[in-house]
Amino acid sequence: MPQQYSAVHAGAHHQAPDGFIDEVQQAVFAKASTDGIVLDPGQQDTVGLLSRNAMRYLSRATASPSGDHVYLWGPPGRGKTWILGAFFDALPTPKKRRFHFHDFFRQLHASAHKTTTEALALVEEPDARGSASRGRSDRVAARTSAIEQAIESMLGDVEILCFDEFHCNDPGDAMLLARMLKFIMERRILLITTSNYPPEELLADEYYHHLILPTIAAIREHMTVHELDGQKDYRTFDVATSARRGYNTGSFLIGAKPQTLQSIGLTEPLPHEAVRLKPTSHEIAARRAVPGQLWFDFSELCESLTAPLDYLELAKDYEHWIISDVPGSRSMTPFGLRRMANAIDVLYDHDIRLDLLVHADFSESLQHLPELDAARLTSRLNALQNNVTQTTTEGANA
Repeated sequence: MPQQYSAVHAGAHHQAPDGFIDEVQQAVFAKASTDGIVLDPGQQDTVGLLSRNAMRYLSRATASPSGDHVYLWGPPGRGKTWILGAFFDALPTPKKRRFHFHDFFRQLHASAHKTTTEALALVEEPDARGSASRGRSDRVAARTSAIEQAIESMLGDVEILCFDEFHCNDPGDAMLLARMLKFIMERRILLITTSNYPPEELLADEYYHHLILPTIAAIREHMTVHELDGQKDYRTFDVATSARRGYNTGSFLIGAKPQTLQSIGLTEPLPHEAVRLKPTSHEIAARRAVPGQLWFDFSELCESLTAPLDYLELAKDYEHWIISDVPGSRSMTPFGLRRMANAIDVLYDHDIRLDLLVHADFSESLQHLPELDAARLTSRLNALQNNVTQTTTEGANA
């Protein structure tokens, strides 16, 4: 239960070794060298901040980590994800977890719904229905306890929790997000997040923004808010072929001919390869689904009623995706563009190769996305279309 968890966690911190800050930073810099990256001054400062805050936290036995939490934000392509990953790998504790925030929140929604339903069933009276039962204190307590149990089941005895792409765009998520942060703070878990948004731009819709204000206040009170913006999107820089991995091995091709596809190892699917997949609640038509490769036409993946949960499920089984017949700006719909952006986010975050086969330029369509979302999509596309001419990349680009 949460109380038991808190008692265990409060004494779980160990003494950080002498020279811990240097050890973590040296590990991050060594990984940068291996990856062919030269960290810029802003990125080096960020590594130092994360190392210092983690050292203070791990060196204490029971004190609250308030102030040591880090909210790292900045435009896409400035190296936030790469730095967080390298820092996470260097942390000298096994009690650490790293999640993409979207993945975590989807799992939390599912777990919270299940535990809440079970908890409410125990307090529900047979004749209690509708509005008469909604405000009952036992129902509120059961729902709150169930959500805490769901969070605890996902985190276990974690000491340091890292989130990539922290955000809130849905008013329905605002209350759950507030409870999640409260749980983390009370359990003395050190929280490190990356985001494309400053805290004040979470849930930016003016109609719903008041719902996120308590969370923004908690972030400002308990977390070090650090901006990383070197004024360069490093995904616009060429990357050496030898340094390309996963997602970055993919291509962005406009009007590609068969010989061009062959040159990157692609062959058009044959009619008999078409299948229908059902990753969640409904089917999606794929042109090919074989071990190691999944091929969709844009219309089937992005113009049908698919959702990020579908992409997350499929990403578990296929390490190479192709999306073909992507329309240009004249035919691109806002809904299709949004779903494609969501799919690309999932593939990027899971480091899955993507080959995007496009009929014509669709950059004019990006005006249909919020400014930061458009910038993030552009940055991810730049990671695909760069030609390989260099052996060293200036700055991490994730």
